[in-house]
Amino acid sequence: MRILKYILLLLLLLGVAFIVFVATQQSDYKVVRSKEIKVSKDIVYNFVSDSTALIDWNPWNKDNTVFKNLKLIPSDTILQNITISGMKNESFIRFQNTKKGALITWELKGKLDFELKLLSVLQGGVDNVLGDKLDEGLNNIDTYLVKELTSYKIAIGGLVTKHATNYIQQVDTCTITDFQKVSKSMLQNMMAFVEKNDIEILGLPFITYESISSNDKEIIFAMCVPVEEEILTTPGSEISGGHFDEFLAVKVVLKGDYSHRKEAWNKARKYVNQKRLTEDNSNGKYVEVYKVSLPKERKPSNWVTEVYVPVKKRVYIPRPKPEAAEEGATAPVENTTTKPTE
Repeated sequence: MRILKYILLLLLLLGVAFIVFVATQQSDYKVVRSKEIKVSKDIVYNFVSDSTALIDWNPWNKDNTVFKNLKLIPSDTILQNITISGMKNESFIRFQNTKKGALITWELKGKLDFELKLLSVLQGGVDNVLGDKLDEGLNNIDTYLVKELTSYKIAIGGLVTKHATNYIQQVDTCTITDFQKVSKSMLQNMMAFVEKNDIEILGLPFITYESISSNDKEIIFAMCVPVEEEILTTPGSEISGGHFDEFLAVKVVLKGDYSHRKEAWNKARKYVNQKRLTEDNSNGKYVEVYKVSLPKERKPSNWVTEVYVPVKKRVYIPRPKPEAAEEGATAPVENTTTKPTE
């Protein structure tokens, strides 16, 4: 029994010594990780700086982690505070161009609590503990951007009739680079307005454009939500009512990330030219409808966007019959039109 007591006492002393050893470990730490991602620097920066995208790459438990942006240098640097289980850490993310895409360098520094000191001792250092988390986050970004954003399909839907629609809209102008971030923010604003004013929505949100040009550096567009009746708003309000009548359009369906919108629009216009049709933005609208999108679907490869290019209705004029032409008679002319349905 005496030997057993000595053994237990020895274990107790060793335990106390180990706890003291862990507690006296250096509190300050700094960990750095880098990864090259085969996507343009602008796309990587926009994704990482978007707070709504954290759920897709944050390597920590989202319930125990708070990210706060302190300073953003477009396409270059993101400085953040990251609070993990109540402990504040400084995060510095830098983006650099490479031949294949972008190099992300993620630096994290702060102070270790006892739990992290213990893990660091058991796992061979803080670099192994927090460094693995940084690697996980960078790998999440790589997986999302490379696999999700590069997986897409574009299908031609042909001629359809876009039915008359009442809607509420918010109009804005932004650069091509900022379009996705700005439009997402506007959609959230529109949905908050709808909920606050108890407005019934009759369909999916969509965007209308004043024009579509591959040379445009800025986009003038309206974020729209379809409603049953035209709505009047007070002068100066950022939300206004809108309406378009039924029009004929060429439809193209994009399944995948919005970054492939330009290719979808180009294919729609190519189809217009191949079929010798004429675009008609005086009687119709350039429209994008978000059939499947955020927040219900997180994976961009599953997003579905419909693109509509307004065109003029074809008018067919029959040729005069040969016998009527010989006798000097004029055959009656009939105008016929084709009206596909959506």
